[in-house]
Parts: sequence; structure tokens; C-alpha cells
Amino acid sequence: MDTSKYFSILLIFVFFNCKRVEYIKEDKSFYDIYLRGWKSSVCPKKIVFEKYVKNSNFKNFIGSYSDFEIGDCDSINKELNQRIISPNKAFLGSINYDIRLIINDSLEYKITMIDNKVDTVFSGGRQGDFIIMNNIKSFEINGNKLDNKNAPLSIEIPTNLGLILKKK
Repeated sequence: MDTSKYFSILLIFVFFNCKRVEYIKEDKSFYDIYLRGWKSSVCPKKIVFEKYVKNSNFKNFIGSYSDFEIGDCDSINKELNQRIISPNKAFLGSINYDIRLIINDSLEYKITMIDNKVDTVFSGGRQGDFIIMNNIKSFEINGNKLDNKNAPLSIEIPTNLGLILKKK
């Protein structure tokens, strides 16, 4: 009798701890832009995201967007040494263009050679939750080739790669 009691408890435990694997499909190009190594107490005020025809050397302008929410600027997150820039409208589909990101009219990031494809990744939430979405594998920022494996659903930018823009 004791063996069947323990076996029943074990089955109940296994039943309640098992969950279905869930897949969510999204058509977003990316979630956020991470500025890593920010090293400044100044929070960015103005973000301009410009799109150019791929491999046009930033000559053929497609359009721009500047409605972003800027996170990690409060004193609680100061030790993270980063800023998170989230578009208030989703960019959809694969990234088939070059990007020029301008911060506070003073820092410029030219993002080219973007290697991205739809793939399945762990969502970072509960175990067994996956997202099928555009994944950014690698890219170049101002001529520096970068691997984007730490944040495949976002664009991770080391702040020190920015070019300082001169005021006219």
C-alpha cells in the first residue's frame, strides 16, 4: 500500500510540473536596441533611426523614425551601465536595409552587413517557451564586425564604437 501511495504522489508531482512547450511566432524585426557600456549619467533625449538601401553607402535614404522609449536611465539601474531604446512602433520583417542611428545629435552608429533570419530562440521566460522571430546574428558598426549572440532578438551596440558628430 505504501508503494502505491508514493507512486501516486510521484505521478501527481510529475503531472503538475510538466508543461507544454509553447511557440510564439512574431514578425518583428527586433525588440530593442541595447547601448552597452554607456558610462554616462546623461540619459539620451533624442534618437533618430534612419533606414538606407542596403549597400548604398548611406546614399539612398528610405525613411527615418524617432519615437522611442528610453529605459535604464533611473538611478536604480545605473550600475547596469546601459541604455535600452525601445521603438514605440514595431519594425516588421527581416532587416533588408542599412541603419544609421544618431543619439542626441552627437553620436553616430552606421550599422551594415546585417545577418538576420527567422529562427527559434528561448523567450527568456518560463522553461519551454520559445519565440519564432527574426534573429540578428551579426552586423558591422562603423566598420567593426560584431557577433550579436547575446541578444539575437535585439540590436546590441557597444557605445564606444560610436562616431562623434561635429556641430555645424
